[in-house]
Amino acid sequence: MQPLSDAATSRSEADWLVGINGTRAMTAFNSKTGGFHLTTVGRVQTPTLAILVDREERIKNSCRGIIGSCTPRSRAEAGAYDGRWFDEKFSRKEGDDQLKPERVWDLKFAEAIREKCLGKPGVVTEESKPTTSLSPQLYDLTSLQREANGRFGFSAKNTLGLAQALYEKHKSPDVSANGFTGVAGGYLRP
Repeated sequence: MQPLSDAATSRSEADWLVGINGTRAMTAFNSKTGGFHLTTVGRVQTPTLAILVDREERIKNSCRGIIGSCTPRSRAEAGAYDGRWFDEKFSRKEGDDQLKPERVWDLKFAEAIREKCLGKPGVVTEESKPTTSLSPQLYDLTSLQREANGRFGFSAKNTLGLAQALYEKHKSPDVSANGFTGVAGGYLRP
């Protein structure tokens, strides 16, 4: 168990040395022009921020002249309609996640699309397909408590009390601690 103790001690010392002293140094450096600009530094925070900065730089460097996308605004009897141009012949290329069917990379091409569409009538069609989806699972006590907390701010104790009161008065929810997510037997119809 000594290696674990040594690892914990070294993490603690690194937190102290890097976190406290680094934060003081960076705050002093960033505040030298006046004011107080707290700049936190830490053993975990600093490498994590470095990953984010590196990713942001890669994104900035990979954007090689995106002009944007063409989104014409059309008028119809029912009101205005925002359309979107996309390349019908688009095919994805391996290793280039910037390519998308609705992106335009050439200003002359974007202007040509605009000129082709400007002031001309268009046909808008809408397709809808019937879909079926399964009903969501019934709540177990834990998921009911999480949902009630997220939606209404109820505590777990308050939610349990409400569920018990409903059960006692109406025999409504059949919630048990073992995770059963079914309906009480009396409510099932053949």
